[in-house]
Amino acid sequence: MKTLRNLLYFLSLAGLMITTSCTDVENIDMEHIGGNNTMGDSEYYANLRAYKATAWNYGRPVAFGWYSNWSPAGAYRKGYLTSMPDSMDFVSMWSGAPGRFDITPEQKADKEFVQKVKGTKLLQVSLLSYIGKGATPNSVYTPVEKQAEEEGWSDSKLEDAKKKARWEFWGFEGEFNSENHYECLAKFAKALCDSLDANDWDGYDVDWEIGSGVFDMDGTLSENRHLIHLIKEMNNYIGPKSDPEGKGHKMICIDGQIYGLTRELDEYVDYWIIQSYGSSRPSLEGYGVDPKKIICTENFEKYAVNGGQLLNQAAHMPSKSYKGGIGAYRFDNDYDNTPDYKWMRQAIQINQKVFNEWKANQSKEENKSE
Repeated sequence: MKTLRNLLYFLSLAGLMITTSCTDVENIDMEHIGGNNTMGDSEYYANLRAYKATAWNYGRPVAFGWYSNWSPAGAYRKGYLTSMPDSMDFVSMWSGAPGRFDITPEQKADKEFVQKVKGTKLLQVSLLSYIGKGATPNSVYTPVEKQAEEEGWSDSKLEDAKKKARWEFWGFEGEFNSENHYECLAKFAKALCDSLDANDWDGYDVDWEIGSGVFDMDGTLSENRHLIHLIKEMNNYIGPKSDPEGKGHKMICIDGQIYGLTRELDEYVDYWIIQSYGSSRPSLEGYGVDPKKIICTENFEKYAVNGGQLLNQAAHMPSKSYKGGIGAYRFDNDYDNTPDYKWMRQAIQINQKVFNEWKANQSKEENKSE
């Protein structure tokens, strides 16, 4: 049975700053069995959720990651979301975000504990490259796949037939950048948002890597202007524009090739996530948006053993203000280090430390000017 330790995190409740460390002030041991926590919903978790709430409206930097091995079953804890550091703010489900008919009982219990008790947000994520990706029913393809098998079609002929079947399902008539094309993008946007509501996910992370070797584009979602239209349509249901009174909303994040998007979409996106792999001092100010909306990330598919540049990224700050946060691709690989999530835990602590130092300096400067 593996014991989980809390991280250093900072809470502000009723004007009182409470500091909790994994070794100093409060050391809570939690025993997890099959994704359920035997401690229940304790005061500790109430405080943890209150800490998560302090990130609202960019009140502090966040901890983020792409999670790639979700398999909460058995004694080995790597595949459990409940084994992540408690102070993870939101996570993109790179290993998949199943719907209510596909999720296992173990996944459901694991997911609900992390969302409802720990207050961590879980996002769907997809490398979007055509209308209908991740939202087209398999039944749309069944007739052409059956015909291909019966008639011995080539792979290219099958893929072309599947594309046309998909276009027919979404109502696309084949004329790119037409009124019909953008109507289909709007239809797809609603389907993506409906899926979040139906399956209780907390937002959508668009992986936008057009021009970086994406192989399955069909022309319907292959240009910046297509994604810009899609994201604006999604904001009818989720994202910042869906929440004019600031009461809370499901998130929209974009990662990958963001340069051509920030000017048009900044008001429609909660966070911009840069893949700053291997960089000790990633650019936080060259995107034309407030650095508080920029999350820099390291690659733990490659650097999980030694942490890569994650700790340096955590310590790095823009020349003015503060960054949106830090994270890592496939950060669950950090579980195999000793202690588990060794680098992510340190990065979260450093990330908050430099932010609190910045905030203290701001207070000093304000006092001087009075």
